Amino acid sequence: MDLSYADFFEKYSRVIFKFIHAFSSAKHLKVNRDDIDDIYQEIAMKIIRNDYIYKYNNEKSSFLTWLNIICRTMTIDYYRRKLRWETGEWSDEPEESTDLGAEQPVFILPAGVLTDRQEEVIALFFKDDMEAGEIAAKLGISPMTARSIKFQALERLRRHFKTAARASTDQGVDQGAKETRRKVS
Repeated sequence: MDLSYADFFEKYSRVIFKFIHAFSSAKHLKVNRDDIDDIYQEIAMKIIRNDYIYKYNNEKSSFLTWLNIICRTMTIDYYRRKLRWETGEWSDEPEESTDLGAEQPVFILPAGVLTDRQEEVIALFFKDDMEAGEIAAKLGISPMTARSIKFQALERLRRHFKTAARASTDQGVDQGAKETRRKVS
């Protein structure tokens, strides 16, 4: 698309505001003018920072569909962050650490559950907060492949944790009760 950022925002800013408001209203999200302005700013920064205007491909979708998807995902991200902030998941107080020099990991993946590639993609998605397109460019794969690897990894993790939870529950059952259970196929 041959459009400068100034021209883009002059031409589409009303559309962006309408997309944000329509999505927020459809999902019954508490919306006020300040929130919409904040979301608009985040969308603008993301479009500029990631050079999205020049990455748009009209063979994949119409321009308005593409813009609507960006607006929806940024609105969802904004409300998730806002919810975390309001519920106190984020705190101004630093967490206590026993090892003062070491950085604490955000999450630890169970060993041996995922392939190396799946671990890498999951870390990039959740730890580094990258999107499928960014991961694809970094790893030399398509965005669809990055999303597919993420989906497969999450399925493996769900199965792993479901099995682990079931095993810990079974350990709490006394041996006599275990033997009287009938196996159902």
